[in-house]
Amino acid sequence: MPYMNIHMPCDIITENYLQGLLNEKFKDNPKATLKDIIDTLKEIPEYKNSIVKPVIRVGGNDDFAGKIAVLMAGGTNGGEKVFKAYFEAGVGTIICMHMPEDVRKAVVEQNIGNVIVAGHMPSDSIGINMLVEELRNRGLEVTTMSGIINKF
Repeated sequence: MPYMNIHMPCDIITENYLQGLLNEKFKDNPKATLKDIIDTLKEIPEYKNSIVKPVIRVGGNDDFAGKIAVLMAGGTNGGEKVFKAYFEAGVGTIICMHMPEDVRKAVVEQNIGNVIVAGHMPSDSIGINMLVEELRNRGLEVTTMSGIINKF
């Protein structure tokens, strides 16, 4: 098969990678702020090498992050009701690829959590690059195209 779609599995790879990285980085820092998260994300090559940078869409630099949930798979993350459910379950900050303006406004009105939008293409590229690296390690030839942000 010369072509296949691997988008959703790569989103899940990104989600798991970022969740693990942030859990480890902030496990001993209950007072981590949204700026701390942004700074950590910007150290990741795909974000560092991208025109699109992670941004705070709900909250401010000095707001405490609390429990962090990375939601990279699932389209637009289910909208305002899904965000609210996460916040009511104890999540303080959600990190996602994108957030429509109507959802952002609704979450601001809820006033119960923070949202960082990491950016679609660099977030996609993390999972795709990890999969491509593994495939190449197994001896496959892989040609990437169409906006993949390299980590080198």
